[in-house]
Amino acid sequence: MADESEDKESPLLGHEVVGIPCRIQRLSWLDIAAVAIVLIAAAVAVASVWEPTIAMFFGQTNQLVVLGLALAIMAFCTQRQVRKLTLLYEARFGASTLQNFDAVLRNDYFASAITWQPRLVIWLLLLLPLGLSAAYKTFSGGSTDLVIYGPNADFGATAAPGYQLIGDGLSLLSMVYLPFWMNPAVNRTYGFNLYVANDTTAAILDAPLPVYLTSLQTSLQNDQSMTITAKVDATVTQNIDPSESERNDMDYWQSIKSSYSDKKGSVILSLNDAIWAGQKRGDNFDWSVTYLSRWDTSQSQTFESQAERFVTTRQTCTGTWNITRTNVSLIQVNNLEAGVEDGVKQDVISNNRLRIEEMFFQFLGEYDWTGRKTWKQRLPGSKPANPQYIPTMNTRPALVAAMLWSRLVSLDGPERWTDDDPAHRKYTELKYPIQSSDIGLVKRGRTLRRSSWLVVTLVIHPILTIAAVLGKALMFDTPVSDDFGLISLLAGVKESGVEKLRGAALSGKLKREMRVRFRDWGADVKDGYRRLELELGEEQKTDLLMEGKYYG
Repeated sequence: MADESEDKESPLLGHEVVGIPCRIQRLSWLDIAAVAIVLIAAAVAVASVWEPTIAMFFGQTNQLVVLGLALAIMAFCTQRQVRKLTLLYEARFGASTLQNFDAVLRNDYFASAITWQPRLVIWLLLLLPLGLSAAYKTFSGGSTDLVIYGPNADFGATAAPGYQLIGDGLSLLSMVYLPFWMNPAVNRTYGFNLYVANDTTAAILDAPLPVYLTSLQTSLQNDQSMTITAKVDATVTQNIDPSESERNDMDYWQSIKSSYSDKKGSVILSLNDAIWAGQKRGDNFDWSVTYLSRWDTSQSQTFESQAERFVTTRQTCTGTWNITRTNVSLIQVNNLEAGVEDGVKQDVISNNRLRIEEMFFQFLGEYDWTGRKTWKQRLPGSKPANPQYIPTMNTRPALVAAMLWSRLVSLDGPERWTDDDPAHRKYTELKYPIQSSDIGLVKRGRTLRRSSWLVVTLVIHPILTIAAVLGKALMFDTPVSDDFGLISLLAGVKESGVEKLRGAALSGKLKREMRVRFRDWGADVKDGYRRLELELGEEQKTDLLMEGKYYG
């Protein structure tokens, strides 16, 4: 009867009714879709960072794009679900004021006359996406390593790509030796293939041939690099000086000198420096043992007192190179088997015509290690206020190794003779294939750092969304649906209640808090749904709705 009397008094009687009643639901398809979307977006975001193959595919720039898009999508879902949960909470447990509902619906950050709970939610929904969008960018600067598998490859005594066939070895010597001379240190790699193991041992490694290296470089993007590791041969020089008894035995020196003097130029002397290299061996010469000496007669020095002996052999070691689109450099050497000779491999040094003494004699002065102080020529890198003239370590093993290696590469290297000219490929051991299973290739790309805190950043939205959906399901009998909004308020407010709001049509502001009560008026016989009204200014609690019934 109450419903009928209200309808008779309504001035809207006889006008078209356009409202659509509905039932309460624990979960709507929008809830399920929201949860599915945030979970998928979070999974894609985490996978783009954590899965190496995917991370390498995207790279850091595209990862930032993917994560930004995923966070934006998740933020949209989270905001909608949390806002609806806030309305349910407000109607059931909160102050249930019209100002609170209005602020939440309009997402008004500066609304007045609202309680702290909805204000906290409104600001949280603003600041959380901003904070997360800034937080995930702090994880830039990481890298991802991915083991890859390539074809068999040729290695050999070669220079860096682009330095093939440029002369007889003078340029190659400076290229390989100068970086070390500028900044000498032990247990360190220099440039393309020089390794200084200690104060007495230096090695110049065979390397991947340029064709193979170029193919690897072209496969890289600008922010990617690659490491290649393989067991290779190396030209190794050790400083093994004569003993004191040998140094003082002139018969010993005469015997040594005679072993070099069968070839014109095998002993090169000037006023205060000398190089002995190339002992006679049949039709060729043995370059395994080299003597260098620089002496000062004013200090009662002689060739014999200052002579240094260097033994050069071909050994094996494991080398690792770092490859970028524009550069290839040796970064690590392990298992250098110094002192173990291989007769076949040694043949390129012990039975060859390299003529290093004639070509490189002037380099003894160029890379002087004794007389720089006399000429006031400080070492590279030393300061004028504290000049340094003598290297802190023995720089000659690397110099001798560079002399022999540069001649080997320029005379007998893989690029000097073609495969269809076997008559000139005497030293075939300077080029050799290595099986793909024996080559370690690791591709490295610039990506976001893998961090558990980044994962936390990415799963905050899914957690909040799922929690909001569960909270809504628990309060499903509260008379606030997923589509609750301005139309719901206008449809539910009685005419007498609207009069209380007179004067706020333009300003949207009230003089005091206006409580809202949702009231179930029972079944409407005419339309077949239960009438739901909003009473303004009432202190009673909101009615709960019955499942399966239509309300409007």
